[in-house]
Amino acid sequence: MKATLKSMVLKGMTAGLLAGAFLFAAPKKADAQVNIGVQIGRPVVYPDYYARRNYYDRLRWEEARRAEIARREAFVRQQEWLRHEQWARMHSHAPYPYRYGYYGR
Repeated sequence: MKATLKSMVLKGMTAGLLAGAFLFAAPKKADAQVNIGVQIGRPVVYPDYYARRNYYDRLRWEEARRAEIARREAFVRQQEWLRHEQWARMHSHAPYPYRYGYYGR
């Protein structure tokens, strides 16, 4: 029997094909199963379901939140201005008259 390179390659490919078919046909154990999910592309998003739900409520909540932040900032500015005015009033006139020459001149 004459063995050539062509026949050896054919025998190897046949044996590999049969071995692969046997592995895929053999039943798997339940605890050894591994499921792999492959997704190509971006996930599907249905715009009617997500975009329109609570859209205007979310806009109202955001506007109310911004108004509350602006109100708090205005209150803080007012308090700082009042504190500065009180400080300026206290320092524009001498709290103790003897410091500025009322006594001992």
